Amino acid sequence: MTDQMRDAQTLPLLSPTDLSLDLDRQKRLAKDLKNAVRAGDDAAIARLRKHHPRYSALDLAALKLTDAQLTIAREAGVASWPALKSHVERIDAARNAIEARHRAPDADLPTLHVRCGNDIEAALTRAGFAGDFLMFADPICQGPVTSGRGSLETRAGFIASEYPGESHESNLERLRTAEHRISDAGKYGRIALWFEHDPYDQLLLARLLAMLQETATDRRKIELISVDRFPGISKFIGIGQLSPAALRHMYDLRQPVPVSAFAQAREAWTALCAPTPLPLFELAGRSGPLPFLGGAILRYLAELPSVENGLSFTEQIILEILGNGPRPWGEIFREFMSESDPLPYHGDLMFLGTLLRLRDAGTPAVLDDGSSLDHANRGKTVFSLSDTGCELLEGRRDWTSCSPRRRDQGGVTCFGEPDWRWSKEQQRPVVF
Repeated sequence: MTDQMRDAQTLPLLSPTDLSLDLDRQKRLAKDLKNAVRAGDDAAIARLRKHHPRYSALDLAALKLTDAQLTIAREAGVASWPALKSHVERIDAARNAIEARHRAPDADLPTLHVRCGNDIEAALTRAGFAGDFLMFADPICQGPVTSGRGSLETRAGFIASEYPGESHESNLERLRTAEHRISDAGKYGRIALWFEHDPYDQLLLARLLAMLQETATDRRKIELISVDRFPGISKFIGIGQLSPAALRHMYDLRQPVPVSAFAQAREAWTALCAPTPLPLFELAGRSGPLPFLGGAILRYLAELPSVENGLSFTEQIILEILGNGPRPWGEIFREFMSESDPLPYHGDLMFLGTLLRLRDAGTPAVLDDGSSLDHANRGKTVFSLSDTGCELLEGRRDWTSCSPRRRDQGGVTCFGEPDWRWSKEQQRPVVF
């Protein structure tokens, strides 16, 4: 047994979120809410007003239990009380299947599970899956993206230069290995893709689907597990938040990738490599078989320099957080992910790379305390706002005047000619 498999066996089958949705507990919460509303409790009434779709027609003094149950279900992120009950029962069934060592969910076909990270690898093993796992990871939502010869060298060079502790050689080897395994994926009877709704996942999903079509692997059974929310999680960030039982349940909800999705993916990949953001923006405005791609593209394009001061969305929020005083970058990252980003997609090194660009400009927007950025000190280095950072926040200066390091966004060179910017007011890219 490998170390990974041994580690997998220590994973709890249910997460705290799963446990919190225990039906007996939810029933008690609904009764408590009903009684509190009938008693005129302001907080309880506010919850009802926020979540009940027919609040204005309710008789609060005689509130029915079914209306309280509907509110509880909506708070959990599902449409109705029966839907909440069904979800809990399915999670319980998945847990029972794992404990009883039922047949692997993917046992009917030789399966390759593909994920843009290794965050669910151990959990899939714990959940009883038998197929192979491939981490197909490249943060193409940051840095230059090209197609053709030399594209992997470009990506490996970017990762090594932007993310502390990363090397060109190891990343190039990892990217080449992943591409080779994708090109050889036709030997599997099924390819299961685990991708959520954010820019990291959706852009990489587009690249992956385009590659599968290039190698004629799109003729195999390709299925997608793609979600943007999960019951009980108030801010869903990624599939990595889910328990082994939840992953087994989600697998039952997988959908075949339609033929039209491969064309949409190829168009997205070509647009991402273009020297102008307009093809990508135009694609975001059209409906298609990949339902989360449009929203992910718009969040991605918000990382272009802004019309207001030349900062990306992430750079702007970093300065706003530091406007309240110096902070360790780990704390800045957590606040950004949990409270500020409407569609979180950064890993910690991706976020740190953005902080370092702000620090390493000719005229820095942020300063650090000089402590080490190595793994042992991960997240502890304290950053603070410089005078220039204050000027940027106040709109008295444009970031391009601070001699920032070169930054590419897909095929677009930031502050290039033309100078593509993101207009927050218009919600579109414009020439500055």
